[in-house]
Amino acid sequence: MPRVTVCIPTYDRPRWLGGAIESVLAQSYGDWVLEVHDDATPGTVVRDIVDRYDDPRVVYVGHERNVGIVGNFNRSLLGARTEFVVQVGDDDELRPEMLALTVAALDRHPRAGVAHGRFDLIDARGGLLRAAADWTGDGGNPPLEPGADFLAASMRYGCRICSTTALIRRAAVPEGGFREADHPPFDLAFWLRMALGWDVAFLPQALCRYRIHAESHSSGVAGMEQDGYVQRRAALETVHRVKLETAAGDPRLLRAARRGHARDLLADARTRTLPERRLRPTAAALAGAAREEPALALDPRAWGTLAASVLGRRVYGRLRRQPRVERSTPNASA
Repeated sequence: MPRVTVCIPTYDRPRWLGGAIESVLAQSYGDWVLEVHDDATPGTVVRDIVDRYDDPRVVYVGHERNVGIVGNFNRSLLGARTEFVVQVGDDDELRPEMLALTVAALDRHPRAGVAHGRFDLIDARGGLLRAAADWTGDGGNPPLEPGADFLAASMRYGCRICSTTALIRRAAVPEGGFREADHPPFDLAFWLRMALGWDVAFLPQALCRYRIHAESHSSGVAGMEQDGYVQRRAALETVHRVKLETAAGDPRLLRAARRGHARDLLADARTRTLPERRLRPTAAALAGAAREEPALALDPRAWGTLAASVLGRRVYGRLRRQPRVERSTPNASA
């Protein structure tokens, strides 16, 4: 039996699937099996693409019942019987050294439940948007981040792992795997539950090409920017709920979760009032955010945003040149 199962969960999105498969075939590490899990796509288009590749390690797994993104990710994860498993977005591409680097990291760190890394952001056509990006918020703390530290940082920043870069130790998978109740941030909830008992390894190299495009699952719950997604308000509330469930009973984590939620609400208010940022809608957006998280009333960034709406576009332009307000990332899986 190989050491690694590479899963590509997919449904009716053949445009980039061949590129995802070819990126697995190009790995410098060869002890793997690739399972393409087709979530009952109509017709034979997915099977036809998989059949192009004459390699016994490439396996088509057709499912008769459509169970959605969470269900398809979960049955592919829980069905793996190898030591390690990675789930690659059907629109993403692995870097050739991805498996070699992450397997070595998990071998070096037996208490790490997952090894992940940076990634290159690309657009629908494959053009580079940003090299060696990450969602960690604090650099990922290579080579090993204790689970408690990962949890605390996740309360502040949200989902810090891009799933296509993440090699999972099968023994570390939390009971039940991904949960439908945690959608859309089902991957965030998964990593948080894993970190309750395991550490997290981080590699500073770019391990995949992660595609940003209007057909992604994340774009359905988030707005698009050039180099990522910005979560919509409803998704922010679900993210906050997931954090609070994990932090229950831990005052330190609860405080961090509230600070992270305040940051997200401020980012949301700022985004929704662009580009004009007029006084009345800006004040209303900030007031609504402050009612939800009262600490925002004392946040100088909130007052700076309000001042920009009073003083006009010149000040607004200066604020735009400042570093962005950090915010939680959406589901990074798809």
